[in-house]
Amino acid sequence: MKAIVLEIKNGEAAVLREDGIVVTTRQKCRVGDTIEVDDRVKIGGVKRFNRIARLAIVAMLVICIAGGSFGYMTASASSYVSVDAGETSLEFGINRFGRVISVEGLDEGSEEFAQTIAQEVKNKKFDEAMDHTRTRMEELGRMDESEDTPVVAGVTSGSEKQRVELQQGLQNMFPPKDGKGPKLFMMDVSPEDREEAIDKKQSPGMFAFQRRDDWDDDDWEEFYEEFEERFDWDDWDEEVRPMPHGPGGFGPPGPPPQGEPPERP
Repeated sequence: MKAIVLEIKNGEAAVLREDGIVVTTRQKCRVGDTIEVDDRVKIGGVKRFNRIARLAIVAMLVICIAGGSFGYMTASASSYVSVDAGETSLEFGINRFGRVISVEGLDEGSEEFAQTIAQEVKNKKFDEAMDHTRTRMEELGRMDESEDTPVVAGVTSGSEKQRVELQQGLQNMFPPKDGKGPKLFMMDVSPEDREEAIDKKQSPGMFAFQRRDDWDDDDWEEFYEEFEERFDWDDWDEEVRPMPHGPGGFGPPGPPPQGEPPERP
């Protein structure tokens, strides 16, 4: 039976089982971990924990009852991270304990891969999940670590602390090696922009990336020139930001879009 670790003291952990019962175990774990415990484990020992811990246990039980299930605490995403790299577009749902609880493919070519990854990384810490995902992408030829593949990531979170942790995790996962390798473009994505992106069947990270207002024309031109052969231009929304077409031939083929990019609201 699954249980969430509430507190650890003297090598013993107080855990809340999914049936609402608090038990103790000597398994190796950390506070916030979701672990498996024997259904036949004896109830008791919780009284050895301090008063604050007991109050916390009571509070979590109340939350569990109010929410209707153990899943209220573990299966609700508090943050989302979209990752567009190579031939892959994914969105990870992360709970408030920093564990991946869902992986969705954001385009048809990524749906089957997302289902596979979801089975392999569910309940893992985000850093571990991303490390595994990148390895699998390279194994399956969805991303070439030897090339400067652009990676566009978007982070949506109601927690500033978790947002920073997720961004740091992304930076750690995509460091260039010897001047080569993935080049990370990371965006903050508001909940409103994420909803709009999902409604338009777009990656939230790409959706926000097109709206970035800290680049001048030279920055955009350099981006187009560097990544024109590798970027999935089909996801580009010309209603948001028309792609320039200059003498250098950057941007996708076809006639140049007319008009100026819309101002950021």
